[in-house]
Amino acid sequence: MESIIALLKSPSTSLPSSTISGPIVKESTATPEAIESVHLDPRNTMSPRTSNLEALPAEIISHILAFLPPASLASLSRTCGLLRSHALNDLLWMPFVRNNVPGSGALESPSPAKSWREVYIANHPYWFLVQNKIWFADVPNNGLLILARYNSQNGCIEAFRLLAEHGAHTYETWAHNREVIIHTFNPRVRLWLDDPVIKLGFNTGIHYNDNRLQKEVAMQTGTTHGICSMISLCRPIPKALQTTAMALWPPANIPAKDRVRNESATKFRTEEHRPQTLDLMSDRTFRIRKWLEFSNLIQPLNAVRMAEEVMTFSTLLEESYMPTKEKPWQGIWVGDYSGHGCEFLLVLQRDVESPMALSRTPSTGSLPQGMAMAMADADMGLQDPDRVRRSAEAIESQILVPSDHIVETGGPSTRQPMEDFGNGFDKEAQGTTTTQDDSLAHPDAQASAAEGPSGRLEAIKLTGDINVPRGEYTWIAEDIGPNGLIRVAKEQMFDGARTVRSWGHIAGRGYRDDRFISSQLIMISHDSLAQYWEDFGHISFYKRVNIDDCLTE
Repeated sequence: MESIIALLKSPSTSLPSSTISGPIVKESTATPEAIESVHLDPRNTMSPRTSNLEALPAEIISHILAFLPPASLASLSRTCGLLRSHALNDLLWMPFVRNNVPGSGALESPSPAKSWREVYIANHPYWFLVQNKIWFADVPNNGLLILARYNSQNGCIEAFRLLAEHGAHTYETWAHNREVIIHTFNPRVRLWLDDPVIKLGFNTGIHYNDNRLQKEVAMQTGTTHGICSMISLCRPIPKALQTTAMALWPPANIPAKDRVRNESATKFRTEEHRPQTLDLMSDRTFRIRKWLEFSNLIQPLNAVRMAEEVMTFSTLLEESYMPTKEKPWQGIWVGDYSGHGCEFLLVLQRDVESPMALSRTPSTGSLPQGMAMAMADADMGLQDPDRVRRSAEAIESQILVPSDHIVETGGPSTRQPMEDFGNGFDKEAQGTTTTQDDSLAHPDAQASAAEGPSGRLEAIKLTGDINVPRGEYTWIAEDIGPNGLIRVAKEQMFDGARTVRSWGHIAGRGYRDDRFISSQLIMISHDSLAQYWEDFGHISFYKRVNIDDCLTE
């Protein structure tokens, strides 16, 4: 890596052939007499000291060099003055920048840098930050979600926190069940541009170390005095060496190309956590070290360093969050978590037959332990909904809504006793049909079952709270097809929406005594979902987040 950076910046000098990238050419076995006869041949018009490559027309040489990667161009520029002049052609370096910046059609100038080559070098090897865009961190409990982009005005790679404001909302009663409260949700999602998490590249006042792979790079990421931050690269853990006992990021339930350690006794100061060469570098993970530094003008070198933390970031596979015709619900969503505020989720739409990723806690079969136990209890009629109400910690984040804030909506009440929700599966086994199952006989429900979607929806927290932290399931709809269909809504707010069985994940403070409870997922549209938490007696909403709209702020 050091040689590549030196090659990019240094003047033209001769290097041994071993430092030049490209195929290895065997040493010629021709005798001096044979070489001399070639030079004396009248049909050979080439100068004896000119190579075949140098003798080509300039446009042919430029076309050949357009197929070389940056490292090979740097090596070639060290061979001779002629090839250096071709390798420094800025038209060769412009695609390297544009190909790394999504939607860079409007990127017409390297300004404020003097050349595209200078822009590329300034941000090397961190272009992968812009390519992958979405990054989420292992910050305890709450987590952190950031979006990275290239700022063409200052030639820098920047990343900002993605925030969601709850917005104005009202409380209504559900026309289908008047004892259930609906929390309306109108979030505003935006980037927090006042305090960048990452800022590196051209004209940032940062002087990179010679070895960018092994060294941490200092950043100017805000105006807050005394807060310092450095970014570093990661070396992934090979899949063959990964075990369930390892603390890895991202967790196993999130699809990922690379996984790295997110616990270290030395806070990742040792060099084995970072790559030695480019082929050992992970382009899906990185780390940021932050700390608070106190100093004074009299003794600036005797600074006191406090509250140091290391955040490990990972990205998402594009195929896991980009919706498709077959999987229209997968994507990045923001949900309403009452007292905890807004939280971001990754919704995966999988085939029913595909195995579920095992959580970090002990699992039963292919399901999270708590969900498997809840399903088993429900099948045997042992589910006790009052167990949630008896746990103050499990419901402390729920908003207690004054009665004068609730809007009564029309429609007949179909509220059934709480015991019916708890023992619904048992009654079905005995031939007794509950209110929820009655709707399956409706013609609309049968048509929806025949034409509706299929698969399983898994909602995983990218940001979390003190009860259910980031990286954990928040709810799972095991089958959104006919086998999981409860009814097709007729009330005005959810008219025509499929309602399927789901399981909500709850826990006490500190993620203690976590468990899954019976719930219902209301599939309003491909951009809007609602979750009916049966034991809590309220409905909360989830809205899709358009990442590209946030990046263009």
